[in-house]
Amino acid sequence: MNAEDVMTREVHAVGPGTLLLEAARLMAEHEIGFLPVIDGNVLVGVVTDRDLVVRGTAEGCLPAQATVGHIMSIEIVCCFPHDSTETIKRLMAEHGFSRLPVIDQQHALVGLVSSSTVDGHPAGRKKGLNVKFQKEKTDSYGRTHKVPVKTVYITGKASKEEAVEAAVKRFEAEQKTSWDKAADSIEVEDGPEPEGGKTS
Repeated sequence: MNAEDVMTREVHAVGPGTLLLEAARLMAEHEIGFLPVIDGNVLVGVVTDRDLVVRGTAEGCLPAQATVGHIMSIEIVCCFPHDSTETIKRLMAEHGFSRLPVIDQQHALVGLVSSSTVDGHPAGRKKGLNVKFQKEKTDSYGRTHKVPVKTVYITGKASKEEAVEAAVKRFEAEQKTSWDKAADSIEVEDGPEPEGGKTS
């Protein structure tokens, strides 16, 4: 299979002039940590949630004033629609990336591939997952048991790993602390069936 067979075509992207605050809001709204940066439709860079926090802070950028163009990475590893999934997996392994933009011959952004879809799995799953954050408590008899802290329902993710990543971001945003300070463990369960019955 090729990139065009497994890529996501509906990609959230920003322009170089987008404020860091707007980029962060877009990431939070769609539970993503990676945004291609396009000028017109041409891919000119990428920005991640880590860039916003680490690079933005290191350079003293004010989120309501600085733009994505100040911190985006311009050395981009990408692929073409007809590149094989084996080529894509090799690129991901070589550079340590889990997502690659897909561009055409004119460098226009046409899609996005991730490590979870490059093996031919569908880009999203209709059935959601319940990601349960739990904390261990000890009762009066000294027995430990798990007490639920919060359950986050996640849909549209291709793998349990991506669902957990999205749930952790939402949980930490609400708790205003790292998840492992508010909970001791995470469990993942299948959510309710989507309308229309079971998915294949």
